Amino acid sequence: MRTPRLLLSRAGCGIGLLLVAAYGGCDFQSGDSSQVASLSLKVKGDYSGGSIVSKPEGIDCGSTCATTFAVGSKVELSVTTSDSSEFVGWEGACTGSSATCSLSMDAGKEVIATFRSKSNRADLTVSFGGAGAGTVTSQPVGLQCSSECTGGFEKGTMVTLTAAPDATSVFSGWTGACTGSARTCMVTLMDAAQVTANFANPETCEQIRADAPTSMDGNRKLFVGGDQTKSFDAFCLMSVSPALTYLNLTKTAATENYSQYTTGGSATGTTVKTNYTKVRFDPLTLRIDTNDKRYATSVGAVMQGTNNVTSMPYGTAMGCQNGTANGLANIDLTGTAFAVATGALALGGTTPTGTTTPTPNGQVRATVLTGGGNCGWNAPTGANNPFNGNGAPLTVVYFP
Repeated sequence: MRTPRLLLSRAGCGIGLLLVAAYGGCDFQSGDSSQVASLSLKVKGDYSGGSIVSKPEGIDCGSTCATTFAVGSKVELSVTTSDSSEFVGWEGACTGSSATCSLSMDAGKEVIATFRSKSNRADLTVSFGGAGAGTVTSQPVGLQCSSECTGGFEKGTMVTLTAAPDATSVFSGWTGACTGSARTCMVTLMDAAQVTANFANPETCEQIRADAPTSMDGNRKLFVGGDQTKSFDAFCLMSVSPALTYLNLTKTAATENYSQYTTGGSATGTTVKTNYTKVRFDPLTLRIDTNDKRYATSVGAVMQGTNNVTSMPYGTAMGCQNGTANGLANIDLTGTAFAVATGALALGGTTPTGTTTPTPNGQVRATVLTGGGNCGWNAPTGANNPFNGNGAPLTVVYFP
């Protein structure tokens, strides 16, 4: 390589080639008037072999750790480690932890390469389990991954791992060197260790609240049985504990998703009608709680003997005019991932009468009910005097 005759270009830069490493910020002029810039390389940490070389040639450190390149040229530094050390990263004009660094020699520059010994280090391996997904990061920095990864740390280091589920998952706990369900765990690394971060597809709103206690009320994605292929949209009421799960009803006109106790016969007063915009849902049993009226409105008041009826459970048609099915109801699960289950509705009461159209067969989302008798009803199977808070659960099936 041609060694240029260096000329002093500004005060204080020093004289001679031996000062290039010490004054890495200097620009020089060669004897043929071409501009050159100095590049100096320093090594920190437990450097126990290997090499750092440049393209174009010039740096070959440890033997040659400082030289000059033409101003405006591109220089790439590459690190090769020995078996006993590992490269940590760059400082100065280079940054990051990649084994290569590219520089534009528009001026004199200094680069620092940091190494550490493998002899006093232990590996921490993070694996992932469950049907959900997420990431794990470490403090000190060294791990950031969404699939199995390994990082090395000084023995004796306390490593804090933090799990973060993706938008449709929850963190379900650690196994291995970490245990528990908190999103963070600490491992004091004396030898190689393995940790598994488990992520799940949430089945209920309470699972989401338990994993993220500051979650706000709102729509969420849930999964029947935690099965990723069986997702459904739900409204999560997070402001109560445990959190409650609701299905949003898209059909909310006056004649949709309502229950009615019609006056007549021994039922006197004003017809009671209850309209629903959301229904409380148990995703573990696939049953609607027909008595939850948090998102319902009722009008009317009926006297049945000594009973004062002011509201009706979901999916219930009732009347007390003997021989007449004057009670009315509508179930419409359009827009949800569910349909009324076979055998989910039945007539009951004294001399009951009524119809269910169409008859649910596990594929019916919208059903019109009539019910009555002396007194009688058409309502979810198992109901007894289904008015006010006496409704029976309505069974549904997953039907995306």
